[in-house]
Amino acid sequence: MDSKVPQADINHNIKYNTLNGVFAVLSTNLVMPFIAILALKLDASNFQMGLISSLPPAVALLAMLPGAFFVERFTTKKVVTGVLILIHRFFFVLLALTPLLPAHQVWFLVIVNGVMNLPGSVAGVSWQSFVAGAIPAHERARAFTYRNRLVSLFGIGITMLAGQIFGLLPQAQHTLYTVFFLAAFGFAIFEVFFHFKMRETVVVQSDLTRPCFKEVVSGMLQAKPYLVFCGCSLLFHFGWQMAWPLFSIYQVRNLGATESWIAIISVVNGGMAFLSYGMWRRLVERKGNQFALVFATLGISSSPFLYAMSTSLYHVVAVNGLIGVALAGIILVLFNSLLDVVPDQGRTIYIAVYTMLINLSATIAPMVGIGLLEGAGIVIALCVAGTIRLLGTGAFALRYFKYRGTEADSHTPV
Repeated sequence: MDSKVPQADINHNIKYNTLNGVFAVLSTNLVMPFIAILALKLDASNFQMGLISSLPPAVALLAMLPGAFFVERFTTKKVVTGVLILIHRFFFVLLALTPLLPAHQVWFLVIVNGVMNLPGSVAGVSWQSFVAGAIPAHERARAFTYRNRLVSLFGIGITMLAGQIFGLLPQAQHTLYTVFFLAAFGFAIFEVFFHFKMRETVVVQSDLTRPCFKEVVSGMLQAKPYLVFCGCSLLFHFGWQMAWPLFSIYQVRNLGATESWIAIISVVNGGMAFLSYGMWRRLVERKGNQFALVFATLGISSSPFLYAMSTSLYHVVAVNGLIGVALAGIILVLFNSLLDVVPDQGRTIYIAVYTMLINLSATIAPMVGIGLLEGAGIVIALCVAGTIRLLGTGAFALRYFKYRGTEADSHTPV
């Protein structure tokens, strides 16, 4: 399939995929880093904090598979993907209303944050399927290294700017949330515009037939590299997702982080990611996606233990430097590793099933983390999350040795 995409179209798509990513991060970084801290400012309970992490993937479970079959019906994915992204981003306008409500602000925030993942989850799967066809495998490391570097740079800039404004105008924080969330939707319009500028290679029915549900399930059950990857990723993600609400709670309640500190932490995280994308690309070029994935997940696995040992926000900032390096590797290789084991026929369905499993984990894991927090304390909860992450890293390592040198290893030259 890669050979059917002309080089001129590949270069064109890399350019506009990068611009799309830049405006996507300008949009999401005015919203996502601040949802949890807004909830805490509005006196959210531990249960509500858990729901902020677990409700979006729970909602996604309802939409994922029907949405994937809906998207798979389209010969071209560009239009349906763009429309779904725009619908998802429109929920930022609804989030902007949260500080203006006279009552039940936290529950409104929790529900809107969850429901917006209904179109958002399908948009994500549709985008992954579209990009897999628009940018061939042998160009993905180059394309996503370029995209991710600029995304990190602009993500740092917008987060730093937002944090500084929060620090300068503490008396107007609720108003700033409304302004920033509305500005995020404005950036999203440009995000969708540049998405529509990309070119799509149409796969005709004689080359690739639309699969039925029975055929896809039958093929999936026989695709051992895909099933093994799903199992390893599910184990790692459970530990990864357990700690998501714990980090926010630890930073704000235990160490007293403000919006400005959250911005600094995000900037350091993004800055180290920006600086390390080149390192991860070189590692992928030499050793392949699967080898790099082991080291990326190992770095992420250390962060809960390091958080548990942190006694000040300066320690947390330093820890997030390491997290940024590891996260750059995760961003670059996890998606490509999935595409290594997903066939062209029924690609959207395979990606959707994988994403459903990860969302199922994300529905349960944060609440398990909150349960451990309330039953055993935040240090124990963080250490348990880190241990499960390490088990996932070990599973990825065993998978690498099992499939090393085979097609599933996909040490693709770039």
